[in-house]
Amino acid sequence: MILLIATVITLFALLTVGAYVTVAGDGDACGSSVPNDYPLCQGHFLPPPILGAIAEYSHRVLASLSSLFLIITAFLFWRSKDPPVAAKQSLYVASLLIIAEIILGAAVVATIEPPWLVTIHQANALLVFGFAVAALASDRRGLRTVLSSPN
Repeated sequence: MILLIATVITLFALLTVGAYVTVAGDGDACGSSVPNDYPLCQGHFLPPPILGAIAEYSHRVLASLSSLFLIITAFLFWRSKDPPVAAKQSLYVASLLIIAEIILGAAVVATIEPPWLVTIHQANALLVFGFAVAALASDRRGLRTVLSSPN
């Protein structure tokens, strides 16, 4: 359950940073050459100390982290005894959509951000987030346990 909460939080942060990157026009601040600049930043493991590159790279790091969290969470729900069916199904759909999201993100970088592709990328991101939130809402037992624990 805590991993599901962490997944939702990182997905929200990803959406927020992604929106900033888009509005600031920093989507190509790390470069647009695949594989030289994706997943790297201007050919390096760390971005240069420039706000746009740091924002774009942060978006990539959050994308990796939230994708990992989501896939692990879906796997744990799959392995769990008697998980809420709606939560399990929502996580499966979100996992499929996150794979599409990774492909869309790479395409956005490689094609230098055509508005129609950026829109599809953002719409899909909202769907991933929505399904993760639906999974969290469906797993009321686990949510109550986390919220009521004294830790």
